Amino acid sequence: MKKILLATLLSISCVSAFAAEAPQSNVDPAFAKAQELIQAKNYTAAFQELDRLGKAGNAQALYNLGYLTQTGQGTAKNDAKALKYYQDSSAKGYPVASYVLAQSYAVGQLGLPKDPKKMREFLEKSSNQGFDDATVELAVLLFSEGTPASDKLALQKLDPLLKKDFAPAIHAKALYDITEGAKKKNATLINQGLTAIQNLAKKGYIPALMAVGNMMVNGNIIDQNLPEAKKIFSELAKNNVPKAKESLEIVNKLIAEQGKKPAAKAPAKK
Repeated sequence: MKKILLATLLSISCVSAFAAEAPQSNVDPAFAKAQELIQAKNYTAAFQELDRLGKAGNAQALYNLGYLTQTGQGTAKNDAKALKYYQDSSAKGYPVASYVLAQSYAVGQLGLPKDPKKMREFLEKSSNQGFDDATVELAVLLFSEGTPASDKLALQKLDPLLKKDFAPAIHAKALYDITEGAKKKNATLINQGLTAIQNLAKKGYIPALMAVGNMMVNGNIIDQNLPEAKKIFSELAKNNVPKAKESLEIVNKLIAEQGKKPAAKAPAKK
């Protein structure tokens, strides 16, 4: 079965990881001036313009003020003030601010302690406010609980996103299918997940390429194929994809170790 599965994946390493470009969204007219200032790298003026919008109650402006304050662009870097901007933005319904707060509780930044309960609270809030990435992350969190009830809820949350071909949702569902297929020794389910990941990889979706590379290294779901994994990680590392360089180093070490092993002797002729 592994050999059949591997054959469907070999072509992926030849696919550019950067073929798909993110769609360009229309700029909110209220932010046109601020965007122009940011593109001109006039962060001080951009901060002042966003501050004007934020004081008028604009939730997105408050989020942007939080980001600029967190990174120290256009104003002094100040985590406490950045946190307040994010909190105000989240309270006014801006989902990305809620997501940032979830991540901050997850890792303990912006002066916040690590708090899994608060992380999940803000992740659910961001999802309910309509941020698709938060919904996917919440589904993955539910999958990790490993109960039939949590799996069912996760799939319910992913379903609307799958129907609109949201790549992160497709990827999460594919990995779930592969994991469940391996657990239940169900080749059909595994192939379903692998096909979905292959299609994402052909479209240039980087997490899918990383997943395929890791499968080729581990050799659990498909046969180990270090040369093909090296091609994938090399391409991704050239473009500074996170963790690609580290993965490439691991592959190179494994290839070097295999090269030191004595070649298997051919059976003696009778």
